[in-house]
Amino acid sequence: MDRISTPGRSSSRARTWLVAAVSGVLALPLIASGASAAPATDGAAAADACAYGYSASSSVFFGAGEAASEVPNYDTGDGCTVMDEIMADAPFSTHGEFTNTVVRIASRLERAGVLTDAERAGIAEAAAVSEVGSPHPVTGTRSVDLSRIGLVGFTVRATMPTDAEGTLAALAECGFQNMEPSGRVGNFYGYTSAELAPLTDAAGLTVPSIGVSQSNLENDLGGVIAEARAIGAEYVRISGSSSWTLADYSRTAAVLNEVGATLKENGITVAYHNHGYEFETVENGVSGYDVLVRETDPELVTMELDVYWAASAGVDAIELFNTYPGRFELLHLKDIAADGSFADVGEGTIDFAEIFASASLAGVRYGFTEHDRPSPDGVTSACTSIGNLAELRY
Repeated sequence: MDRISTPGRSSSRARTWLVAAVSGVLALPLIASGASAAPATDGAAAADACAYGYSASSSVFFGAGEAASEVPNYDTGDGCTVMDEIMADAPFSTHGEFTNTVVRIASRLERAGVLTDAERAGIAEAAAVSEVGSPHPVTGTRSVDLSRIGLVGFTVRATMPTDAEGTLAALAECGFQNMEPSGRVGNFYGYTSAELAPLTDAAGLTVPSIGVSQSNLENDLGGVIAEARAIGAEYVRISGSSSWTLADYSRTAAVLNEVGATLKENGITVAYHNHGYEFETVENGVSGYDVLVRETDPELVTMELDVYWAASAGVDAIELFNTYPGRFELLHLKDIAADGSFADVGEGTIDFAEIFASASLAGVRYGFTEHDRPSPDGVTSACTSIGNLAELRY
């Protein structure tokens, strides 16, 4: 049976990670921590052959730009969609395998009356120009574009409240050009965004993204928008709960879509930041993370993949990029030591050269280094990480 899944629709924001060659009031409430959505009782879930599959309200999407077909992700029957059918065997080992699969399934769906001839052709063309299944070799000839690298403020949480100016200046001095403050509406290390903005400006740091709480997104969307605007953030991100079931992830995906529509009107994209539990909550081979990616609209919602937490759950970032192309506009660049503890970027076991080589497939725009337990201090740890990235060749 040709079945299972991926995302859906083009994004004009699809300005992917820049690299340099080495040459010289919500209608749907968010799930509260510990709460669970009631399971379906009408038998519908049992009849759904693609439970927690790709949303029929999105479009057929193989990545940003021309790889986004803009063809609706039609329901094909039994609770499945076009994307469920096409991405059943993802990730694909070669681009040819992927395009052959797309042509075969799209042609069958045209014969079945699900797609028009023009829609079939549009899907095939999007697949042909996509990077799905294509090799992304590490050549050792490219350097990291540091203008697209920032620091997650959580790394320097110990000094930001008492010496924000000194902390920010030190980060800028060792090469950071961006920062992602973590906090909640009205409190980012004791500052509002409006109060923090002059300090980041003075240090020469831009703030492409801010981390807010789930409660903020649910109960104070106006405040979230105001905080983002005050500091110039293009993204706002949240995290979930280790107690969620797949039904909770599905409900959250619906909320992210709804919130995302409002945020998009204000020039902001909502992002979901993972820990390890999203990959460990699994039902019938589908994880909570799968649900979030498949059921959110790529026009409205992106993922901020934390590569440490993915690795801690045994999940390979490159495989995720190939399974869900174009869905990872933000990354948390965080390394994992051999014993599973946190490490500065480049000091652990994660192959960051591979990650950068596949960044265009993933749709990455910004990467933020992070260390949850920095030693000897946050600034030193952060500067070690960006120093290693500056030397990286991929």
